[in-house]
Amino acid sequence: MTQRRTQEVRDRCCAEGYPEALITCPDFVLSTLAVSVTHLVETAIEPLGLRMRHYRLLRMLLGSGPQRQSAVGAALGIDRTSVVALIDEIEAGGLVRRERDPEDRRAYVVVLTAKGRRAAQRAVESVSVAEAAMFGPLTVTEKNNLQNLATRLLAERGPIADRHREESLSLRERGSAPPRGRRRPRG
Repeated sequence: MTQRRTQEVRDRCCAEGYPEALITCPDFVLSTLAVSVTHLVETAIEPLGLRMRHYRLLRMLLGSGPQRQSAVGAALGIDRTSVVALIDEIEAGGLVRRERDPEDRRAYVVVLTAKGRRAAQRAVESVSVAEAAMFGPLTVTEKNNLQNLATRLLAERGPIADRHREESLSLRERGSAPPRGRRRPRG
């Protein structure tokens, strides 16, 4: 984006009530976007009887297959008690089921049911439509750049990635089971 275009966008934001002192701060812009994106996604999936946390779990299972219950919290950024409540909610709706983990009979894996797979696919379609509208002002290249830059902030060493990694590790440790594929030493 050219410097002139950047200034035009900032001027428009200021004209719409955003203080210039905030619109030039990445933390303000990103947190404001996060609130709006969350609201728009929740609105898109509400007719399906889902909330954001349901959608994220269903999407994770649809894309990555069955997951250890203990790994769900770290992946979604929620504690063990909340994971149990979340899985209970969508299990009651017939969208997932718990199965014993064949690698560790003390653990459970969460598996999509056929109904859950259909619900996840409908949710992904609804969110895709909402995302197309949300990111409509951007070109495909700009949208891809935004995705790539945000992903880099989560992946590359730095305060954001380090904080995310610490939280994920903490949630995994509090989940009382090792991540899928790793065994906790006996002792």
